[in-house]
Amino acid sequence: MNRASIGLVLAALVLAPAALADAPGDGTFKPAVLGDTSLRLDLSQAIAREASQPEAEKPPAVQRPVGYGLAGSQWWTIGAAYAKDFHEASDFNVHFDYSIFIADDLEFALEGAGWYFHQRGDDTGGVSASMLFRWHFLHPKDNHDWTVFGDVGIGLLFGFDEVPDGGTGFDFLPRVGIGFTKAFNDSVDGESRGPRWMVGVRYHHISNGRIASDSRNPARDAVCVYAAITFPF
Repeated sequence: MNRASIGLVLAALVLAPAALADAPGDGTFKPAVLGDTSLRLDLSQAIAREASQPEAEKPPAVQRPVGYGLAGSQWWTIGAAYAKDFHEASDFNVHFDYSIFIADDLEFALEGAGWYFHQRGDDTGGVSASMLFRWHFLHPKDNHDWTVFGDVGIGLLFGFDEVPDGGTGFDFLPRVGIGFTKAFNDSVDGESRGPRWMVGVRYHHISNGRIASDSRNPARDAVCVYAAITFPF
């Protein structure tokens, strides 16, 4: 029911008692009262006033930031990484990230990855869960068409066998690195909103933190390079 209809009902409720009060004492009701000019005029004016009132405006919908690098914007990332310890071992992973900018230029990400480890002894696989902070400390003044970032993070690795060989199936994955992002397309109104490339290099460490003894912690260090595509969520 719109406001004009509500006004009509209210006017009828208010005027009905007055009409009944003018009814003759024999208990009969004269509909002619409703035809009275003044009554009809008052009712018409009330309806016109209600109809002329604008409907209450809805508050504007809250728009979630979509520009890369803006606080509140959210992103999915898919990528692959390769690490080499310059001896006998190499690691390969495919990873998926969900990230949110908790402040302008400061990104927090959760990452899940599947791994393959080529190493002395038996090769094996594994899965990991990590978290990281990424600071985009360099980009054009008025947009984020490209950024240079530094990141730091740590994760937990669950190997299907010993990683490294002679160690355990559970390890920590601390990391620190630097990288670069570049938008596929130019920014819109100063905001880079679409998919973008991400490439980087980082120091990559695998260690169980001596949870099983010093002798069962053949930790290794490696240089890891990676490439990914990130797109708005």
